[in-house]
Amino acid sequence: MHTEAKLQTPHSFRIGKICCSPVVDGTFTYPANWFFRNITDAGEELRSRNLPSDEVTTPYSCLLVETGRKRVLIDTGAGPLAPTTGQVLSRLQKLGLSAEDIDVVILTHGHPDHIGGAVGADGKPAFTNARYVMTANEWNFWTSDQIDLSSASLPDDIKHLLVSFTRRALPPIRQQLELVERPCEIVTGVHCIPAPGHTPGHLAILITSGRDQLLHAADAVLHPLHAEHPEWQSLFDLVPDDAATTRRKLLDRAATEDMLLMAYHFISLTPGKVRPKGDGWKWEPINFG
Repeated sequence: MHTEAKLQTPHSFRIGKICCSPVVDGTFTYPANWFFRNITDAGEELRSRNLPSDEVTTPYSCLLVETGRKRVLIDTGAGPLAPTTGQVLSRLQKLGLSAEDIDVVILTHGHPDHIGGAVGADGKPAFTNARYVMTANEWNFWTSDQIDLSSASLPDDIKHLLVSFTRRALPPIRQQLELVERPCEIVTGVHCIPAPGHTPGHLAILITSGRDQLLHAADAVLHPLHAEHPEWQSLFDLVPDDAATTRRKLLDRAATEDMLLMAYHFISLTPGKVRPKGDGWKWEPINFG
């Protein structure tokens, strides 16, 4: 019998003087072959970790970053995507914050589970006082008249869902949106790093304070198995070869520079360390106690 990993209770942790708090929008269960589309023995690897071989349950884990001067929210969750999602604002309230307290919202990319909470039920920006940030490549891709998803191996109904969510969530934030085109520091200690492949303008986020560094890989690494097998692809990788290249670069950097690393869909809500293992890397969560 296999037991699905249980989602942790989110706990805040510090990167130097910066406080980071996971803000879980909810969970969703995917067919395992959506996460590992080009491999036949992923089920065996999942079973070896005492996990179901045919499905992957994942959190949608946004991250609140409080620098002391600014409050930055990395991604906004899925909003009304599913009955299990749409909990970002209530989670922020448990941290003593409202949507109006957020200064910056970084959208790592345009998939529904990252932008769904960017607007409210009224179709207006959910974070009224925030500057939204996204790459110009990502904005241009998802707001084009004809969104080209031909490279994705997704079912047509999922492709339609991707398009409909971007049409709902992105145009209303345009007046509050800053488009970036290269690596940059959004606020002190919070840096955007282009990480294309999963989507054309996908971002990773580097958080630095003193000697401490946290690399938030967003969806460049969807599952710890993608660290061990960086060539494994997901159905959601729009340019799979570029996604694999990006994955290797980020994991190698995290290991070489002894950074902490976390990702949006990891069942563990705390960062971990990355160590070389065979042709890939091993990611292990850290207990912050």
